[in-house]
Amino acid sequence: MKVAYIVRKDCPRCANIVERIDRIIPEDWERIFENELKGTFRDKEFSDIGDIEADIIFIVGGDGTVLRAAQKARGAMLGINMGSLGFLSEVELGKVEDTVYRIVRGEHKFTELMRLEIRLNGKIRGYALNEVLIHSNEISKVRNFKLFIDGKYLERTRADGIIVATPVGSTSYSLSAGGPIVMPETRAMVVSYLAPVTLRIRPMVMPSTSILTVTATGRETECVVVLDGQVEIPVSKDDVITVTGSGKPYRFITFRRDFYTKLREKLLKDVVN
Repeated sequence: MKVAYIVRKDCPRCANIVERIDRIIPEDWERIFENELKGTFRDKEFSDIGDIEADIIFIVGGDGTVLRAAQKARGAMLGINMGSLGFLSEVELGKVEDTVYRIVRGEHKFTELMRLEIRLNGKIRGYALNEVLIHSNEISKVRNFKLFIDGKYLERTRADGIIVATPVGSTSYSLSAGGPIVMPETRAMVVSYLAPVTLRIRPMVMPSTSILTVTATGRETECVVVLDGQVEIPVSKDDVITVTGSGKPYRFITFRRDFYTKLREKLLKDVVN
């Protein structure tokens, strides 16, 4: 068994959590430590996050750390929440040791979460767990966007940007832009708009097998495509962006925590039975 540790940047408390985990992991399990941990551990195998490939990846941090790991590392991920929300994390701090013991005993399960595939001019440029943001490269500058679904013209929209989210990402940036919450078992993409210059535009839900094509038109077309808030890709005139569901999902470790319970605890905090 090979395990890896990824932590939030500049977080000494995260390194302490890794020490607590590593004391429980069997000695004969292979370990890989992200380079961020060099200042805490010695005589270990360290690796750049982009080179990490393991059976289990312990991710200590917030949702941003999970997204960074999803962008660069390869393996089944387990998020341990050190952030404010932790919607992508399975484990809270008080459950760390108990969770690790359960993993050692093999009591965990795996779940697969949809990922988005992003192409620029037909070439794959990356993947996203939460969302793809297509945005003007200047603050307070709207752009004209043309949208096509499966090659069929849908609409032309003036807005600051467009968000294409997965079901998991529907509870994040897309939700703040007025998009709906989509259950994680649903194979779908949510298209939401940032500051659209019209009242007729509403968020849309489409099958994950659809191919959404977006182009920027008009005199000013420079944009940026942002994947999970981690990777930025510049977009110029005549560039064509396509987004669709990927056939290869992300893999997470789970203990079958109910999604509705997590939704209520993390987002609907004032709801009571």
